[in-house]
Amino acid sequence: MNNKETYRRICEAEGDRIPLFQQYWWWDTVCATKPWDVLISKSNGNIKGGMPYLDCRKMGLRYSLMPQLTMFTGPWLADPADSSTLHDLYSQLLALRPVLYVGRLSPAMSSGDYGISDFKFQVSTHYTYRFDPIRPLDELMAGASQLRRRDYHRLNEALTIDTNVAPCDFADLHAAYIASKRRQDLLPHEFIVRTCTAAIERQHGLIVGARAADRTLKAALFTAYDAECAYMLMLARSTDAPRNAMAFLIWRTIELMSRHSRIFDFEGSMEPGVEEYYSSFGAKRTDMLQLTLNRLPFIKI
Repeated sequence: MNNKETYRRICEAEGDRIPLFQQYWWWDTVCATKPWDVLISKSNGNIKGGMPYLDCRKMGLRYSLMPQLTMFTGPWLADPADSSTLHDLYSQLLALRPVLYVGRLSPAMSSGDYGISDFKFQVSTHYTYRFDPIRPLDELMAGASQLRRRDYHRLNEALTIDTNVAPCDFADLHAAYIASKRRQDLLPHEFIVRTCTAAIERQHGLIVGARAADRTLKAALFTAYDAECAYMLMLARSTDAPRNAMAFLIWRTIELMSRHSRIFDFEGSMEPGVEEYYSSFGAKRTDMLQLTLNRLPFIKI
């Protein structure tokens, strides 16, 4: 049995004990057209941890970056405090001699002391915004800006929530939304449909839409989740959507996600405008450690 098959069985047995972004099915979905593999750490015949990774090659050189829509890559440890297993997994990774590697630890692991400095990665801080935990909506709104509270009450009567938006319709809206900003969509239409469909079928994803009185779709967002955390991964709106319709939709999605997950994660950006927008909801900034190895200094990451 190869490592990927072993890891698939581990994920099936462990369920939500393994975070969403480290699940076999997630990697199999977002890396459907890219080569990926798994590192496994064992001790006395027992599996202590695993780490999926992209295994790409170009001109004979091996490199590993983060898959699209994947907020962190791992590793997963059966015992979250087991630094020896983490060391084993990263030692295996470096033994593959990648010329380029980019990975990220989950927020839960980023505060631990695992001796990452032993591996001479370049360590930087990436951050996101979270409601941890998701409290009742009126309590969350109390910490938000006046504008964000006003968005919700102003649009609550004008827009209707739809939790049955088809992945294809969401992908169409996303493509049109990016085109309206005169940017290239880095997420192919087929990729969006495949990822949303896989998550929804496994009851680990939800597309929430906002419709006008004539039932036209004005805004929508895709959230992937497990029992621990819900991640807002993609959003889109029409060019004629009511002002701040997306903020209204985010509030309603947080309310829906409180039924499934303990934490809501805005999957935040370090771009100043996006940072200011997410923090206006009253969410708390949360750090994650990003690990980079670059043996080709002429390549800018």
